[in-house]
Amino acid sequence: MIIRRAFFYWQFPAAVILPAWILVGWGVFAATGWQIIGLIVGVMMLTVAMLATAGLIFARKDVRAERAVSWLDVGLLTILQGLIVAIGFFTPATALLSTLSVVAVIALFWSGIIQLVVETRRRVRATLAAFEAQAQQATRLQSPPRKPRMDGEYIVIETSDRTVPPRI
Repeated sequence: MIIRRAFFYWQFPAAVILPAWILVGWGVFAATGWQIIGLIVGVMMLTVAMLATAGLIFARKDVRAERAVSWLDVGLLTILQGLIVAIGFFTPATALLSTLSVVAVIALFWSGIIQLVVETRRRVRATLAAFEAQAQQATRLQSPPRKPRMDGEYIVIETSDRTVPPRI
């Protein structure tokens, strides 16, 4: 639970800190000229993607209630953040790592959507089941209306035992 909770609190700061690490790391490890412009655009897109995935994770009621992400989120966030840290070192494998980070962001995004839909569906079904049970209980408590019968010159209206006032 501690790890899941740590990722819950870390995901929004990570959306700013990790892209900043890429800028610092590429500056230190020899990014040159036009690469910087592409780098800045890529870092902005990465920040937006990480904020979007963090928002999808935060949108789930269970995550907000527990203040902890799911284990699937922990795994995907670990992979994504590890790739981002590795990209910041500007190695010959940076292009491959960048591609893998895009795949990780897409996987995290769709995982967040699927988990949000599944949780929402489960909560809506539980609410509808409770509503149906309440409606069935209300119809059971109501007795069907009885028609008055004619008894000579008088109309007799029969009442149920529930409407008769208690005797004192």
